[in-house]
Amino acid sequence: MQRVTLRELATATRIADALVYTVGVAGVVAGGLLLRAGSIGFALVAWTLTFVAGAALRLLSAITRGIADLKSELDRPAGPSPQLPPADPDAPPDPYRRWGGWH
Repeated sequence: MQRVTLRELATATRIADALVYTVGVAGVVAGGLLLRAGSIGFALVAWTLTFVAGAALRLLSAITRGIADLKSELDRPAGPSPQLPPADPDAPPDPYRRWGGWH
């Protein structure tokens, strides 16, 4: 099994977004032509099916974008760990290095 790259995920997201608009335009045209021909029931079915298909593609696009964001966060190397300021040699020992030493 091959690993999916961020570029492939971004491309899949863009394709899904483009398909949402394509399906929407096709649904409007098909429904309009059916409505013009007098088939109100078929026009409603066409509009409903294309709406469901567009919503599913939009959901797929959002999921793919989320996976790409998670993958980019996981692939990013972790920064250096925060360093504690150097201890004052004259201060009493404070294992937690709180402000002002022991209270």
